[in-house]
Amino acid sequence: MENSLELKPIPIRYEWLNDLYEQTDQTCCLNRVMIPLDEVFTRNYFLAVRTGNNGGFPFLAFAVSAGGKDIGKAELTLQEDGRAELDLILKKDWCHRGYGTLALQKLMETAKARGFSKGIAAYVNEEHEVMKRLLEHAGFEKGRSFRADVLTPSGRSFAVKEVRGREYTLDF
Repeated sequence: MENSLELKPIPIRYEWLNDLYEQTDQTCCLNRVMIPLDEVFTRNYFLAVRTGNNGGFPFLAFAVSAGGKDIGKAELTLQEDGRAELDLILKKDWCHRGYGTLALQKLMETAKARGFSKGIAAYVNEEHEVMKRLLEHAGFEKGRSFRADVLTPSGRSFAVKEVRGREYTLDF
């Protein structure tokens, strides 16, 4: 399985990104997106991918590919403290099969090899047991708990919802 997983450039196509989110279980994500994706959201995301700049912060973004199929995306946004914030999502059909672990390993190797950051931080919804186990298995340490107000799709607009989460960190 490991040889068939790779990180590759994200295709700059609305259909690719919309398809990814349509096939992703967002129930435990801190930030959720409305499907179909908003045109402005998509344009801004692809600008960040092309420029390597996410709201003023250096940004690495990859498509996660297994057996020639794009199954998710893995991203790191460098923060002021020198750690990179992790975002990793996989399509539902590819979860619970070890691909998240492999994608995280390859992303960490890439970040280290490029000298991108001094470590990684992940902010995880308290209800997201799979991601918490994945991070702990990869050597991340539990950090502070937090509460955040996030926008959650509600009909054709968004509602503010409070979520509880935990920070996980790994220093290189």
